[in-house]
Amino acid sequence: MYETFSINETTADGSIMKNLKKNGSEIMVTNNNKLEYANLRAQWMAYGSIAAQVECIKKGFYEVIGKNNLKDIKSSELEELINGKPVIDVKDWKSNTEYKEPYTNKHRVIRWFWQAVNTYNQTQLSHLVLFSTGTSRIPAGGFAVLESNRGEYKKFTIESSPYTAKGKCQLPTAHTCFNRITLPMYTSYEILKKNLDYIVNNEILGFGID
Repeated sequence: MYETFSINETTADGSIMKNLKKNGSEIMVTNNNKLEYANLRAQWMAYGSIAAQVECIKKGFYEVIGKNNLKDIKSSELEELINGKPVIDVKDWKSNTEYKEPYTNKHRVIRWFWQAVNTYNQTQLSHLVLFSTGTSRIPAGGFAVLESNRGEYKKFTIESSPYTAKGKCQLPTAHTCFNRITLPMYTSYEILKKNLDYIVNNEILGFGID
């Protein structure tokens, strides 16, 4: 790696070499000690070169989350709270979806929609969620706690529009601020699937989105 257990730190007076451990500049990083080197370098970054910046981040983080709330939480749980669920649960999605008339959960277009959704893998599902909500991940609480751009709970909603393409491509449109898509009243499952396939296989973000 041609690295030693030392760091060149840039200061106002120039570059200064600092050892990560005793005689660090004389110790080469190898496969046998690279984990120790990585840990020492991470500690130096957190408590040395960018200590002031890290403290500012911690202060802001604790103001939002609360330090006491982190005592019994695992790193994986914290990651999920911040980034959302990595896996999209179609059953949870379907049970927390609302419809605008004439669509209902029994309408044939809606049945076709969920039939198609159940054929997609996780990558494709994330593309469809991204198209519809503006984010590819779902909150830790699931689809029941999706939020609008105003910070209010707003469930995924499907509304209708006329289907006028006569067999040609007519994609749904998305209103990501409100977690809503406008699904044309397709005349067959095959036409609906063809249009949804185009979205999930191309990571579409921009067709009629507002």
